[in-house]
Amino acid sequence: MSASRPRTATSRATRRERGKPVLYDFRRPDKFSKDHIRSIQSIHEAFDRFASNYLSGQVRSAVHSELGPIEQMTLGDYVDGLPQQVVLCLAELEPLVGRVMLEIDFATASRLVDRLLGGAGEERPPFTATTITEIELLLLRELGNGLFQELANAWEQVIRLHPQPCEVVLSGQQIQGLMPSEIVLIVRHELRLFDSEGHVRVVLPSSTLEPILPRLNARVLFANPRRGASAQVIADLTAQLEEVPLEIRVELGRAWLTVDELMQLEAGDVLVLDQDVSFPLLVYVENEPCFYAFPGKRGRSLAVRIAGTVTEEWPRPDELDQEGGTALWPTVTTA
Repeated sequence: MSASRPRTATSRATRRERGKPVLYDFRRPDKFSKDHIRSIQSIHEAFDRFASNYLSGQVRSAVHSELGPIEQMTLGDYVDGLPQQVVLCLAELEPLVGRVMLEIDFATASRLVDRLLGGAGEERPPFTATTITEIELLLLRELGNGLFQELANAWEQVIRLHPQPCEVVLSGQQIQGLMPSEIVLIVRHELRLFDSEGHVRVVLPSSTLEPILPRLNARVLFANPRRGASAQVIADLTAQLEEVPLEIRVELGRAWLTVDELMQLEAGDVLVLDQDVSFPLLVYVENEPCFYAFPGKRGRSLAVRIAGTVTEEWPRPDELDQEGGTALWPTVTTA
């Protein structure tokens, strides 16, 4: 007779774990399968590229979007969790029914508006439904319309969508026709822009997606493989980045003064700089030294002639005359 295997504490715990009931919240049922989620994830990876391209072109600065977590919850829970300051863009994507929502965190929306108004992309004072200006509201609508179009482009492999003009509201309480019990899919996109971080969340109602759920299958995954941006996307982004304005300045030289000397400066005083007149000036691009140049003028305007990069040895012998100055550009002397 063979000896029976002793029952260990581990085996008893394992059986108890297997028989342990799993909690299920009937108020928040899962409407979307894992296959649905994987397909939507693939679609929104494409949206990352399109949105990055679009926003970079709008603000003439690099904007990077990266897919974050995907959640499903009731619309009521989502609205209850919204911050007090938020920008919500709502639009119909025909032929689908219902409205899809884009949530932009307030700091990001504020920086985008500031950049579009000619600023440096800094966060603006909080605006509400009563304090927002017409131009700020118009710019937010335009941003929303552009992002909805890029969202439609990303979904084109599943269905051709036609975004309608969006509505912009500044709190969840302003959304009309809410069905708090409806299940929504929330796709988060992390944004990096102007040395700061933010996010955009796409809110997809289950009733809107239900007619096309059968199309969300493995074919979508193969249609949008996880690879780098296409050559066309890179070309478009490069073309837009080439139009980004850069600040270029030329430094004539530097001088050091005491506070007393500074207080005694008067019109007509001459400041002696540390720059030798026979040597080229430094040209800065966005505060980074990039080129050497000689001063001069063209027509009635002051100008500089680029003579080399900061990586080149300077001065070159062929650029100097017998007196140590440049033979190509006149030096400036003071009496």
